[in-house]
Amino acid sequence: MDVFFFFLVAGVTIIVLILKFDKKQAVKVKAVLRESRSVPPMFLLKSTEHKIEALKVTLRFDDVPQNMAAAASMASLYNNKSESLRLSKVQELKLLSAKYNNGQISIEAYNAKLDELLDVVHQHSGEFVMAG
Repeated sequence: MDVFFFFLVAGVTIIVLILKFDKKQAVKVKAVLRESRSVPPMFLLKSTEHKIEALKVTLRFDDVPQNMAAAASMASLYNNKSESLRLSKVQELKLLSAKYNNGQISIEAYNAKLDELLDVVHQHSGEFVMAG
């Protein structure tokens, strides 16, 4: 009979310890999930980075004149209509990036706007080539 009570007490003690451990783990998991809600999905970030790089290459992002004097001296190199379209798309990309960096739009909205911009740029990509 004493052996029965010993195993009964030991069993109840083990069950209580397991339940306490399970509760601790559940609290930790909830804390991790709560913290991870504010982190953007990794694949969405990678996709956004690839779209920005594609836009920069297609729009010749680094060819944008830094001031009006530089723009005036480069005017003869470009077809004016296509160059103004390219510069407007570069400005659109800069504005969009600034809005995202300032927290004014979400990563999902940023990615969707980049998709739209990429579609427009691909439709006109032949026009963004420097005139020879």
